[in-house]
Amino acid sequence: MKDRWLSLASPILLVLIWEALVSTRVLNPLFFPPPSAVAVSFFKLLGSGELARHTSISVARVIVGFVAGAVPAIALGMLMGIWRPARLAIEPLAAAVYPIPKIAILPLIVILLGIGETSKIVTIAISVFFLVLLNTVAGVLAIDPRYFEVAQNLGARRYHRYWTVALPGALPSIVTGAKLGMGFALTVIVGTEFLGAREGIGALIWLSYQSFNIDTMFVGLVVVALLGWVSSWLLDELERLIIPWRPVSRGMEAESSLQRRLRVGWRATRPFSFTASVTPVLLGTTIAAYDGRFDAVLAALVVIGSVAIHAGTNMVNDYFDDRKGVDQPSALGPSGVIQQGLMTRQQVLMGGLTLFALGSLIGLYLTVVSGPFILWLGIFSVAAGFFYTAGPAALAYIGLGEMTVFLFMGPVMVLGAYYVQAHTVDLRVFLLSLPIAFLVAAILHANNLRDIESDRRAGKHTLATIIGRHWGTREYFFLLAGAYVVMLVLIIASYAPVWMLLTLLTLPIAINGAQQVATDSEPRKLNGVIRRTADLHARFGQLMIISLVLAMALGRLTN
Repeated sequence: MKDRWLSLASPILLVLIWEALVSTRVLNPLFFPPPSAVAVSFFKLLGSGELARHTSISVARVIVGFVAGAVPAIALGMLMGIWRPARLAIEPLAAAVYPIPKIAILPLIVILLGIGETSKIVTIAISVFFLVLLNTVAGVLAIDPRYFEVAQNLGARRYHRYWTVALPGALPSIVTGAKLGMGFALTVIVGTEFLGAREGIGALIWLSYQSFNIDTMFVGLVVVALLGWVSSWLLDELERLIIPWRPVSRGMEAESSLQRRLRVGWRATRPFSFTASVTPVLLGTTIAAYDGRFDAVLAALVVIGSVAIHAGTNMVNDYFDDRKGVDQPSALGPSGVIQQGLMTRQQVLMGGLTLFALGSLIGLYLTVVSGPFILWLGIFSVAAGFFYTAGPAALAYIGLGEMTVFLFMGPVMVLGAYYVQAHTVDLRVFLLSLPIAFLVAAILHANNLRDIESDRRAGKHTLATIIGRHWGTREYFFLLAGAYVVMLVLIIASYAPVWMLLTLLTLPIAINGAQQVATDSEPRKLNGVIRRTADLHARFGQLMIISLVLAMALGRLTN
């Protein structure tokens, strides 16, 4: 910790040397403006809002392209690492395409997809894909085969070995690939924005060059450097969170107080539950793309805003549940940061309110861009999140939890994501949100079935405690069945493409969960049902999204 000043001293020393060289005319100020002049331009652009606009557009493009490239690369890389035929078939192609400079294929992508947002995002996705893919394959192949043998001897099926052995073992290599991929993504986005873009950091640099505005050009370069540093720091912190067993470099052994607060705060948000809010937003965004209304920047803002409100809701719920005596130290549902003394009640409440404020600010911006409909959705969403456990007539305490979650994490989120980009409300979008709504309500109901006895003792009246375990079990069956029945009706009525029959691939997960609910009542065993139902919700939503993408791709091929 004592030598960390060096990491600050080196850039400061560089700036001072640069300023001195320009002042003594060793460097021509016409081509190398002094840092003081660059700083004046930086704050001028920042104050006008122009710099924030260009930066946010580039960051949104990088995030969407990075996710679009990294997620399929990890999935395919895991498959190649585990299954030799896939590796033999794909590895030569990946090795051949990987060395090609991705900026060199930009003209081909522009010919195929046009000069708009899609071509930029696809270029980033391709540049990230092969880096992450090859690192993931290498990570899986480096795992000691004895780990797989032990898991198999303990009864783990191939699917379980994939998640419990292959993925954790390959995580260090996956994170390394992600770091390299993020660096390439920042490089590629600047290059792609040189071509025909009017917004973004690359466009700012290029337009400044054309007008010989060298100060502004250097501001763009500084912003790119800062984005690279911030993304590297965030990925390092993510690595510490998801790979706690990995040795850290010398000087990083001790966790700083800031790092500890961030780690505990992250835990308090219950990040494992975020798929319940991200999935409906991505579904609404994909429907907008299907209708030709996709906007990457607005989509990214909706995701961030929705997750912020969801995380705020989780923290506020933990505060009020603990205050009302529902969450005990032995409770399985909450984050446990209050019960374990990691955060005080007030800290958790303030964290939740801060996240509500962040989500509300994003909502206000989206209201300005898209119209007052988003304002009303945001107001009701924040109110539902806060009063879910707050007040004498909290929604979760009077049997309205499932209904609240059904509405706000189903139709409201899907319609909101769609409306922000399409500026209209469509009955078809509402109907397509219903299967997701049934499944997210099933997650909560499984949670209430698990806690039925502890909730009764605490005087919390959930739907499960009101109707009892017998009918509560049947309600769980109804919610699962509702998702599939509605989906089949939508396909038959042509509200959904026939490709959405792919969602039936999740039936084994649903049947397994239903069987366990019918036979087990012990809370710790039902904890597995909650995870399985959340997994079902995520996979069902992912297959709906994939179905829409397939329908779009085939539609373009036939036109």
